[in-house]
Amino acid sequence: MAPMNGPMTANLRSDGGSFKDPAGRVYRVFDEAGDERILRGLDHAAAAVLEKLLGEPFFEALAAGGLVVPTRLIDRASPDAKHVLAAGWSAAAEHEPVDFVTWPYEWPFSMLKDAALLQLHLLETAARNGWLLKDATPFNVQWAGTRPVFIDIPSFISWEAGEYWRGYRQFCAAFLTPLLLTAHLGILFQPLLRSRLEGIPPEEAIRYFYGLRRFKRGVPSHIWFPARAERGLRRRERGGQPTRARARRQPRIALFALLDSLRRLIERLSYTPLRSDWSQYAESHSYDAADFERKKDFVLRHVAARRPALTWDLGANTGVFSRIAAEHSGTVVAVEGDQDASEILYREARAAGPNNIIPLVMDLANLSPGQGWAGRERAAFDDRRRPDMVLCLALVHHMRVTANIPLTLFMDWLHNLNTTIIIEFVGRDDEMFRKLLANKQEDYADYAAGNWEAELRQRFDVLDRLELKGGLRELFLLEPS
Repeated sequence: MAPMNGPMTANLRSDGGSFKDPAGRVYRVFDEAGDERILRGLDHAAAAVLEKLLGEPFFEALAAGGLVVPTRLIDRASPDAKHVLAAGWSAAAEHEPVDFVTWPYEWPFSMLKDAALLQLHLLETAARNGWLLKDATPFNVQWAGTRPVFIDIPSFISWEAGEYWRGYRQFCAAFLTPLLLTAHLGILFQPLLRSRLEGIPPEEAIRYFYGLRRFKRGVPSHIWFPARAERGLRRRERGGQPTRARARRQPRIALFALLDSLRRLIERLSYTPLRSDWSQYAESHSYDAADFERKKDFVLRHVAARRPALTWDLGANTGVFSRIAAEHSGTVVAVEGDQDASEILYREARAAGPNNIIPLVMDLANLSPGQGWAGRERAAFDDRRRPDMVLCLALVHHMRVTANIPLTLFMDWLHNLNTTIIIEFVGRDDEMFRKLLANKQEDYADYAAGNWEAELRQRFDVLDRLELKGGLRELFLLEPS
């Protein structure tokens, strides 16, 4: 993470996802060194709450443990604060930026599970010290490698005795229900959360848990009964019956019992990755031992020479090359379309390192787009932060044959990233390419060595290359022309 220092020179640019809280707004700026900084404007009441929170011993312990993003109030007389105050706010705070922003619909199962457990831990810790969290959305969690970090510090509010946890429904819709769908039914939650940014409400979730499925662990209490209650409320509203909102009370013992029940439920949820070519890549690749070592050495040598702050590994499988890149990168974002491969990488990296890898589940032919209000609330994958290096190994032939992306379009996209690229070309005579063609009628004539070279040289300078498998494959180190 970048340090929280240095004068601000750029104009404030409001973050597309921070407009929903009327008490504050997040702004992104860049200092003279080009490092991103995250400032937040606050109204008078929110500033007072934050000042009190920052002095709480429990919050200081959470920050010291890396569970919440480091945050400080900025002196009103400083140049940085003046920019924020000029935007109409009463005070300014600064948060340490995360290395790469991700969204819950890009996380493998265990990442969402760990984020949910962090949310519950923070809430319980806060409640035991007289505070609550007013929100319970996974968008408030980001990642420092494999470590979840809570970023929405103004979500902490003082807890009045007996006050009901208003975030319970949101927690169930956005955390618990997606986990239950995958753990109990094998339904991947990522496409559902991508289409429903606020999560899966009870009345929608109950459609999946029909018949005896409704009795699976956690479903009656947190999906079935809430769905029945909301359905009844909706019927009364349609019938013209008034539905007065009543202040709900929740004694401390009831809140802690609920949090303990949710924690134990989520801890017991599990997902077993299936064996596939991608989840077993380390054993199923088509290289002999010598060529595989030469490939790894090529990657290691060029990553080590450049030491990128942010590396993307596109088509990462279980992270063989993500781990190599992580040795000499600040952060590696390992993107893989196979849920099981990404799940394995996250579990292994969390348990044994390296801890600077962020595994994501994403179809590279259907990258996460800009979503939410005006398409800016949740930024597209390739509009968040550009990488300093991209690994694109044994991927191009899949993009061309499996996804039917023309070679020119894929190379244009890579070129637009404007960064160093290590890319692998799998020739037409390679057994893996022939396997892809087995059930295809088209022969993909544009995918040929001569055309490949022409496409490269139109866009890139070739700085290094290495033949593998007797010339059936070749690695290239590229810089945009």
